[in-house]
Amino acid sequence: MDNFEETQEQRQEGYVPRPKWQVWAARIGLVIFIGIVIAQILQIAGAGL
Repeated sequence: MDNFEETQEQRQEGYVPRPKWQVWAARIGLVIFIGIVIAQILQIAGAGL
């Protein structure tokens, strides 16, 4: 069992940043999501987009 724990620790790598396309896709998705939420709030408030 000790050998298994040692191999698990050896496999762990440091921080690996996400690819840039994933970061930008998440940012764009967040902007779209916030825009939809704002539009729904305005519609409920009576602005009637």
